[in-house]
Amino acid sequence: MTKRTSNSPKLTFFLGKGGVGKTTVSTAYALHASGKPGRNVVLISTDPAHSLADVLDVKLKSGMQPLRGKGGSRLSVWQVDAGARFQEFLDEYRDAITNLVEQGTFLSKAEIDSFLETALPGLAEVSALLTISDLMDSGKFDEIVVDTAPIGHTLQLFRIPTQLARFLEFLELSGKRDEVLAQHFAGNAAVRRPQVLDQWDAVLTSLRAALSSKHSKLVMVTSAEKFSLEEASRTARLLKEDVDAQIAEVVLNRIVTRGGSCKRCQKRAHEYTAALKFVERRFPNADILAGEDPGAPIIGAQNLLRFGQHVFEDKPLRLKMARPKRSPPVEFEPVEWPVTKTQLTLTVGKGGVGKTTISGGLAYARRRRHRRENLLICSTDPAPSLDDLFGQDVGSEPKPVLGDKHFAAVEVDSTAEFLAWSRKVKHIISQSLKMERGGVHVELSFEHEMISALLDIVPPGVDEIFAVFKLLDFIEARKLALVIDMAPTGHALELLRTPERLVVWTRLLLKSLAQNRTLPLAQDLAVEVASISQRARELAALLKDKKRASVFSVMLPEPLPDRQTGRLLESLRHLKLSPRAVFVNRILTEKESRNCPRCGLARSWQLATLSRLRADKLTHYAVPDFAGQISGGAGLRRLTKQLWQIQ
Repeated sequence: MTKRTSNSPKLTFFLGKGGVGKTTVSTAYALHASGKPGRNVVLISTDPAHSLADVLDVKLKSGMQPLRGKGGSRLSVWQVDAGARFQEFLDEYRDAITNLVEQGTFLSKAEIDSFLETALPGLAEVSALLTISDLMDSGKFDEIVVDTAPIGHTLQLFRIPTQLARFLEFLELSGKRDEVLAQHFAGNAAVRRPQVLDQWDAVLTSLRAALSSKHSKLVMVTSAEKFSLEEASRTARLLKEDVDAQIAEVVLNRIVTRGGSCKRCQKRAHEYTAALKFVERRFPNADILAGEDPGAPIIGAQNLLRFGQHVFEDKPLRLKMARPKRSPPVEFEPVEWPVTKTQLTLTVGKGGVGKTTISGGLAYARRRRHRRENLLICSTDPAPSLDDLFGQDVGSEPKPVLGDKHFAAVEVDSTAEFLAWSRKVKHIISQSLKMERGGVHVELSFEHEMISALLDIVPPGVDEIFAVFKLLDFIEARKLALVIDMAPTGHALELLRTPERLVVWTRLLLKSLAQNRTLPLAQDLAVEVASISQRARELAALLKDKKRASVFSVMLPEPLPDRQTGRLLESLRHLKLSPRAVFVNRILTEKESRNCPRCGLARSWQLATLSRLRADKLTHYAVPDFAGQISGGAGLRRLTKQLWQIQ
């Protein structure tokens, strides 16, 4: 591990809610920074739903590759393959870790292999941090620019060193079985610490250094919309509380400064003025930058460089904007909002596409049709916004919304749900454990310590599954229908893959208990763990049952979200989940875009995107653009009054 010096590269993180143009801004910044004489810059994406290749309009191969620009600028780009990088890391330490855990537990090598594949926290986030650490140690770059995942993933990224430390504690404990028994039977027999633990200590130290304020700068990207601003403010507060990190710059992106004669643009200009005041108040120590909305996607290195000069040098925005190629006409058929009949309804999609709004629309339309039904809408998003949607506080327990006792909302704290279960199991252990000095009791005590350590290592997505378990409890106890506003694409797919992971993890816990199965304690714990495993299987079956669960995808009518939605639908098919329909959100009408060059250009790109959709294969609904925020009962009524089906 290379020792860092005062010449360590600058590390710049771009954070923000999905859909605010974070990838566009971070890529523009990287191109702008690499254009300075002698600067060698690398841009990496840690988002599981990569879009660097899309904004640059190039094909990116696996690994890092140079992107040569004019004037000798040196920029390298890397869409981190989380699975491949994680596997490299595991392969390097697999044998040492397997031997360590095998000597300290009753697990076989095959079971330990499964454990390593499932139990290390946040595969995508760990891979991102390992990549950052490698780049910093290489000494090849003056600056590392990080296009992060949506906010929930990013918060996890900054918490990963703490989670890895827990895994290191588990390994340390695994290596102590011989030492514990030796000390018991032979006095103070010293056992040498395994070398792999020293190596992992070095990795952990390196990761913490990579995230230290001395080496890093955080840039928050947000739109001028209230939802986005509130989420940016919440994230800044959590980062300050969790890792004492400060936001250095705020980029207000996709803003309109002058409305002209267009009513929609006038509203957006007022929105920008209000957003400036909000940012000045909530981010008093941050520099405020702005990126104008040209009305069309900013694609290609040349346009991105000019956009970077506009945002980071405050130059006028001059892009070579082209209208999309002529496309077949798109027909819209007015329809009613769909009313699901399944007990479970899920919405999935990239961050920032309006999933929460569409979830609210689906729940509101169903509640209006079925007056006697109890309905619960909830969010598993690490950065929830149901309180913004309903215009009232929404907490961790169901609470009536819109003055309707049969319509409730809840924002589930997924981590808290897992920790509550973990504390319950640890309580069973602490109540039953008797620290006696007979050999078998020493060994039994050690097994209990191992189980407690296992409970501290949360497999990726398991905390969110516990949140869903809580929601299923609500269904069973209260006989209600459930609408779930899922986390952004990468997070949602992790959750949908997790039931199988959880089965593996609980199997390992049960194996640890099996050696002591005649003891009341082991029996109690086995029942508790087995019930979780059974629930995981039931959830996996429920999600794949079309008669009981409906899945809707949400997208924006823009080229980048369109490509990302295609990848999402393919992933859902691999998981054997069939979306009921796709909602295409924020469609501009011909009337509101007729006399405005910006809105007219935006609509032409929307229609080009819509013309490529396979509406014959899957139902696509078009939702009109509502200038401003949908909030409260009046907003949801307005939302659900108008919907088209794309023909």
